[in-house]
Amino acid sequence: MRRFLLLAALLLPLSSFAAEGDPHELGTYWTVTSVDTKPGRFVDYLDDLKKYYRRSMDQQVADGKVKSYKMFTNVLPRKDEPDMWLLVEWNSGADLLDTPQEYFEGITAKLFGSLDDGQAASIDRGELRTLLSTTLLREMSFSE
Repeated sequence: MRRFLLLAALLLPLSSFAAEGDPHELGTYWTVTSVDTKPGRFVDYLDDLKKYYRRSMDQQVADGKVKSYKMFTNVLPRKDEPDMWLLVEWNSGADLLDTPQEYFEGITAKLFGSLDDGQAASIDRGELRTLLSTTLLREMSFSE
């Protein structure tokens, strides 16, 4: 019984802290895709991104699915690290996870003329880069 009371006394400050609320707030969801470009193909890949990826992202922003998107380059890459990262900030987890595949197929058809042409372009893009991974993150900040 004494141990239980001691444990309860030790946990009391933690429970009062939790009652005051968490010290953080959750924000938007981000997908982060790491990309390794093929040797000598970095500029070609950027051209492809500008032509298709940018238009796709701009459409998703206009449709209210995506809040923003960014690209980062690896300035001081170490061995086996990606050349760049593509980040997409989603308005909500639902916009990311619950958007029907048909929505994305519609964007593909609009950009490439057909789903088949979009698939062929995706295969061709494999000559420019390798997608290493995609991670889902959720932004958080300190609450006031």
